Amino acid sequence: MLFQIVHTHTHETCPGLSPERVKQISEWWQSLKQTPGIKVLAGYITPIEHAYYITVEADDYPTVSRAFGALNSYGTGRIIPVLTFDQTIPIAETGAFRAQK
Repeated sequence: MLFQIVHTHTHETCPGLSPERVKQISEWWQSLKQTPGIKVLAGYITPIEHAYYITVEADDYPTVSRAFGALNSYGTGRIIPVLTFDQTIPIAETGAFRAQK
């Protein structure tokens, strides 16, 4: 399954404020990339907006929740299950997204 993770935090809780916090987030990021059941596909940061956008492929939602739980200590996030265009178009062609009459 694919998941889009969106995490935001405030300037006051930003990991970039201290060398210790930078080290912690760096260690978490490296650990995430080695987490069994998770494959990191992309990871982006918007420093001025204090947001992370991370796309992963994972076995299931609980695996993702455990891997991203540490981010809750300094911000908030969303874990959003997503489909690729190639997966979605055939579903749309069946009429699955149309209102039922």
